[in-house]
Amino acid sequence: MPNNRSSIFLEVIESLSKNPHINEGNEVGMAKEILYNATNFLKISRANFWIMKPDSSGIDCMLAYDLRSDTYESGAEMMEVDFPFWFSHINRNDIIISFDARNESFNQELLDAYLIPLNICSMMEVPILSGGKLRGIVCFENTEELKDWTNDEQHFSLALTQLLALTLETKEKNKYRDELEKIVKEKTILIAEINHRVKNNLAVMTALIRSESNRTKDAYHKDLFENILSKSFSLSALQSAMYQSNNYKDVNFSEFVTTLIGNINDTYGYTLNVKLNLNLSEVSINISKAIPCSLILNEIFTNAYKYAFKKDKENSLSVNLSITDLDKIQIIIKDNGPGLEEDYKTIGTGFDLIDGLVEQIDSDFEISTSNKGTEIIFTF
Repeated sequence: MPNNRSSIFLEVIESLSKNPHINEGNEVGMAKEILYNATNFLKISRANFWIMKPDSSGIDCMLAYDLRSDTYESGAEMMEVDFPFWFSHINRNDIIISFDARNESFNQELLDAYLIPLNICSMMEVPILSGGKLRGIVCFENTEELKDWTNDEQHFSLALTQLLALTLETKEKNKYRDELEKIVKEKTILIAEINHRVKNNLAVMTALIRSESNRTKDAYHKDLFENILSKSFSLSALQSAMYQSNNYKDVNFSEFVTTLIGNINDTYGYTLNVKLNLNLSEVSINISKAIPCSLILNEIFTNAYKYAFKKDKENSLSVNLSITDLDKIQIIIKDNGPGLEEDYKTIGTGFDLIDGLVEQIDSDFEISTSNKGTEIIFTF
């Protein structure tokens, strides 16, 4: 007979362990299932679920079930200041067995307030532990007559209580997950708003530069404004690539290079016959490197369109973006222009800007030039 009862206990525990209330973190729903099964299979009168107050000053009754009336109640509380000796006893985090509850020394504080009014004769209190801390207790109570709690019954009660502890832990994890999702959502909205404002500000800045450029009266100043406008386009394209990727740490650099060349081709290449040959591997780079890289590439591409390409010839520009064997990003840019002048580094400020940016990201920058064209190898 005892072995048969043990099998029944195992079946009950196995069934309850699959209850969806556990994954939902629904402690009240799970408590209903546990208290109902506890009273029926332990053949006792009452079972109740108490949870520790947040400040540990007492415990609140989340749910109490009475088998005789088949009713659930809640709302009672027990404060440590009123039952100090009993609280010191349950804080030991051990199962407390009371065969004769009214005659146990540690229960004397409960006589007039709890045991006698409810006619409780025997009691077993199982702690709900989580992370080594006492979260509450489950009380299994018998009225009318004394009850001897067998080992199987103790193990069964402990297993039921552990399922309730698991439910409480899941509720807490779900709460943290929801809070984290809320924070992530708020951060995403904030970043989207910042990106939107940056995009608008860049658009305003570009419009102002274009307006001032149209007011210039000589080619020199117009060219200065065009250079600034080109750099503004570069930063705008980079910001757009970052926003579209939904990744505010890294940028899809291959997509950015495609967009950048398209912008420069629209600006400077509308009267030129430029054949583009793009061989771009999927490469992502950190935003801290993407900004100086975008300005470097903008300068290189702009120079090619302005000085290497002519209206009456077939112009070509090839761009190769790849990862080297040393796991570095490499960009090779070739044009078929007449090559750079011997003193190209002293003309204008373009190469001064490039040198400063190359040093900033600790990269390698090589130039090979002849009357058949220029090749630039940029590695970082």
